[in-house]
Amino acid sequence: MADEKPKIDSEKYGLKKTDDGYKVDAKSLLASVGGVQGFIEATVPGLVYVLSFAIWQDLTISIVLVSIAMVALIIRHFLAKRPASALVGPVLGIALAIYLAQRPEGQPRDFYLTGFITNASYGAGLLLSVLVRFPIIGVLVGFMTEQGLKWRKERRKMRFFNLVTLLWVGFFASRLAVQLPMYWANDVVSLGFTRIVMGTPYFLLMIWISWLLLRKVVSAEQDGILDK
Repeated sequence: MADEKPKIDSEKYGLKKTDDGYKVDAKSLLASVGGVQGFIEATVPGLVYVLSFAIWQDLTISIVLVSIAMVALIIRHFLAKRPASALVGPVLGIALAIYLAQRPEGQPRDFYLTGFITNASYGAGLLLSVLVRFPIIGVLVGFMTEQGLKWRKERRKMRFFNLVTLLWVGFFASRLAVQLPMYWANDVVSLGFTRIVMGTPYFLLMIWISWLLLRKVVSAEQDGILDK
């Protein structure tokens, strides 16, 4: 219907809706990355690549083993009767990473090149949202809690959502700041293990920190300290 408010699936962002409002726990955090299966699919290809390269220092062996791992994950995915759409992103991401590393002018370190582009794009998009006064974190929270954009009329909430959005800008910027020097130094092994640590675990930590900041806003009453 025309008067229905758009909604966002809160579980994708680590929030669990309860009778008393919203909360974040270990289960909801894991749900934000697709559960155990999603965590495995996000972590295993990169782990296989860096471990095999650390052992053999051979791009071809690493690519073959990553390809085998991806086939195994795809089979496991469908045996678990998970939606095919959940595989599109990971499969395309690994396929592009393999192409970049194996292309004529490519190098083993280029397996990680797409990650830099993704982090830079997300960080720039979040920063732009703050500059145009539509901080993305505020937009997400507003629609997840069916409050729309009402928060934009309250100066303190606007500042608060700007702050949390900038925190996520820092998240993506920190990945670039730590990992780009390793890429330029051609330190594939250190880059690979750092990418794993600053991947899903770091992402889940950021969701938890965001929740600690946002829980007064993401409440049943939508009140708290920001309205005082």
